[in-house]
Amino acid sequence: MKKLATTCTVAVLALILSGCGGSEESSSSSSSAGPEGLVNEGKLTACIDPEYAPLEYYENGSDGEIVGFDADGIRALAEHWGVEANMNVTSFDGLMPQLQSGSCDMIYGGLYMSEERLAIADASPVMNAGPTILTTPDEAAGLTEAADLCGLTVAAQAASANAISINEVSETCVSDGMDAIKVDEYPKTAETVLAVLNGKADALVETNVAAAYMVTQNEGKLAEAGDIFELDTTFGVFSRKDDPISPAIAEGLKALQADGTMAEIAEKYNLDPSITDVD
Repeated sequence: MKKLATTCTVAVLALILSGCGGSEESSSSSSSAGPEGLVNEGKLTACIDPEYAPLEYYENGSDGEIVGFDADGIRALAEHWGVEANMNVTSFDGLMPQLQSGSCDMIYGGLYMSEERLAIADASPVMNAGPTILTTPDEAAGLTEAADLCGLTVAAQAASANAISINEVSETCVSDGMDAIKVDEYPKTAETVLAVLNGKADALVETNVAAAYMVTQNEGKLAEAGDIFELDTTFGVFSRKDDPISPAIAEGLKALQADGTMAEIAEKYNLDPSITDVD
């Protein structure tokens, strides 16, 4: 800064104004706020694909502000650090490459903490996930355990982990001497919803986070059944392997969990706040 000021002093008036203007911009972008390792000082930059409601999506469908559990979590973490939240929108398959290239500080966007991802990146747990059952509000109260599904028709997205889960329940039904579940698989999740609404299926199986959005969009027509499945998967916030920012992310998320911020955000998007109780 002193060197730049000297240059401005000895330059002509036009260059003084130009040079000092550059100095002022540099000062505002070199904030010391936030943890060590931010790609852009004074900003928390998160890679995100706003195509997965209620975790991340455009408020107007295809444009406008990015909202959702993850998007609000990014803003909350940025506020916790006293920096600006900056979202780097990319396709789902581009999230990890963008992180590794240094385009963002983290991926906060509906990624499971799988062994394959943990081999190349750090991650801090943020939400417990797993399959759940949706049915009509009248039927939901009667489905409290896996055995209650025996003999029913359950819709699932074809070739999904949820389809595998419900088929495993069906096998247990048969081994326990009860009727098998008739599993109808559809190419798209929207078709599983229509199957229940049109009476072609008694229930559908979907990941708990997506199910919460389905209930919101079909208020009074769909409801979540009891805790039939265990939450066996964890969503994480990913950062580069051994990056200085990784421990800061973990500490920040724990602080937001401890003060109730994460649970409050979950409730805002019709998610069970208990799924934010992660280790």
